[in-house]
Amino acid sequence: MEQKFGEKVKQAASELASQGRDANQIAKILFDQDDKGYNYGIGIILDGQGQPMKSSSILLTSLEAELKNSQNGSYMNSAKLMADLKKAVLTWQRIPGQYWDRFILALPSDAGTGAVKTAVELELSVDTKQNTLGFEKLGWPAYKAIAKMARVTWAEKEQDELFKDQNVLPIYQAGPMNTTGMVRGAGVVAARAESAVKNNKRVVLDRAYSGFEFAGRLETTSYDDVMRSSYELQIKPFLEMGAGFSMAVSPTKAFVTFALRPCGFLLVYCPDDAQIKEMTTAVNTAIRARGSSFEHPVTRAFVKAMANNLSELEKEHQNALLRLAEAAKMWRKLTENTPMASLFSDKYAGLFRNPLAKEGAAVSIYNEHLYPVLTGGRCRLNATGIPRDPDLAAKHVAVFAQYCYEG
Repeated sequence: MEQKFGEKVKQAASELASQGRDANQIAKILFDQDDKGYNYGIGIILDGQGQPMKSSSILLTSLEAELKNSQNGSYMNSAKLMADLKKAVLTWQRIPGQYWDRFILALPSDAGTGAVKTAVELELSVDTKQNTLGFEKLGWPAYKAIAKMARVTWAEKEQDELFKDQNVLPIYQAGPMNTTGMVRGAGVVAARAESAVKNNKRVVLDRAYSGFEFAGRLETTSYDDVMRSSYELQIKPFLEMGAGFSMAVSPTKAFVTFALRPCGFLLVYCPDDAQIKEMTTAVNTAIRARGSSFEHPVTRAFVKAMANNLSELEKEHQNALLRLAEAAKMWRKLTENTPMASLFSDKYAGLFRNPLAKEGAAVSIYNEHLYPVLTGGRCRLNATGIPRDPDLAAKHVAVFAQYCYEG
């Protein structure tokens, strides 16, 4: 009997796993090998036609000018623009001006990943009692790799639980969960801030998806309202309660800079004067150790675009959020009365969903040329992979809904 297409793909996935490839890499390799394939795994924003959204035109224009400016063979950085950039980043994040003088801004290379890694290294360096990185179950898989390279252990807890032990550096996602799309409620975020203050602990906030939790509101409200709501849910409790934190802010999903990989933003908040000098020295040391004191042209171009053209970049961010909202709306309609319906309720948002998968799901899903990330009994879906074509979208969702469910 001839082997099903889906069985062949599953076998190929197993072979790739035996070579040390992780689930994300496997999904991309399998998709790239199938001319009829549909990407539901790779963490980019897709345009409804199965293609990546176009890279930020503002950044591309700025980069073209910066490359011409790079003919002088010398080290270059954005030091002269840091005050303007800090104002732009804090404005974009809708952080009130009364807090600005207590923030230190740094520009780690390698986008959000570099910002998270630097935040962890920074916080571990100023509190040497910490030997464990604590994060939520089903959190970003890279946290474990970051902990390993920092030579500390890691610990996971349920998503509503708090890390209180003095030897644990907590890292919380300040937006929809990276792998699941779960949005933590205001009570959970406030409890995290309160616990940090009570236990005299600084925390790391991973802000990879600024505004994504409220993208669906853009049908009835403004971009400014979306960003203010995101600030009020994710950041405001820490500021109002006086909790210190290092917040890693990614530009990648917001401004569609996947192919360009500019710097990330590291915002280090010091609630009292005594911390500012110590943290400034620690930030400078961490950035020097990363080799980020001198910058790639794309980072210098991005800094100039943020400092000089924030309003246009925000329009690009709004377009990314609109695509996300459009996709979520289609999923919500097509999963109604299925085991996946709750995954597109108000409890979830963002780029991904990560339902449990029934036995045999992989073969059946691959057989339809659909490529999510299948690992650990789960099927992680990129919500923007859904096509705009209503018939094709319905066909895809029917396959996922047959084999996937919340859990």
